[in-house]
Amino acid sequence: MAAVGALDALRAGGATGFEGASDTRKASIEKEQFLKLLVAQIGNQDPLNPQDSDQYMQQLTQFSTLEQLMNLNRGVDTLAVGQLSANSQSAIRFVGKEVLATGSDLSLDESNQPSMNFAVSDPSVEKVTVNVRDDSGEVIYTQEVTVAANGRGEFTWNGTDMNGRRMVPGRYKVEVEAEGENGAVGVDTYVRGTVTGVRFDQGYPELMVGDRRLKLSDVLEVSGE
Repeated sequence: MAAVGALDALRAGGATGFEGASDTRKASIEKEQFLKLLVAQIGNQDPLNPQDSDQYMQQLTQFSTLEQLMNLNRGVDTLAVGQLSANSQSAIRFVGKEVLATGSDLSLDESNQPSMNFAVSDPSVEKVTVNVRDDSGEVIYTQEVTVAANGRGEFTWNGTDMNGRRMVPGRYKVEVEAEGENGAVGVDTYVRGTVTGVRFDQGYPELMVGDRRLKLSDVLEVSGE
């Protein structure tokens, strides 16, 4: 009967016997079993039909590669945990500070007048059209806003629709449209607010500005002591 490869035998039996072991202990057990199987395979091979030594070297090479990949995965996991911890510590320092972040939605409550900053890619544009949409996508408010010489501007919404009726509290989407000499011009929008807390329920830290969640990568500017 042909000898069974030690690595193949280990793979076939690896799922039984140490399911509850930790990764490090399991890797140690698998390495020990592999060496025992390889020695047993050599000692029990048919002397009249010995296995080619190249096959042993191939199994050793495969196992060595597998072990290196496992060590690499453990190293990456350790780095990921360290990075998450560092990001969490950084996020906590934002609490109480005002941030400017990329975004296109406004949070309305019973009395506030939320605002949004924008930057037009073509500074020659003098005015933009701002549309506020509700959660169904319907435009409820439109306003023309003057653009500064540097292509930047700010829109403040009074919280009403075009008929002057106060809208219900919630999240509203803002679109800024700009037209240049050659057609539509790109506009970047930014939201500003004070960080009131940090959430970790998504597996990474998110800054809370009102009921809005901001990723650390969205933050462009921080102000306040």
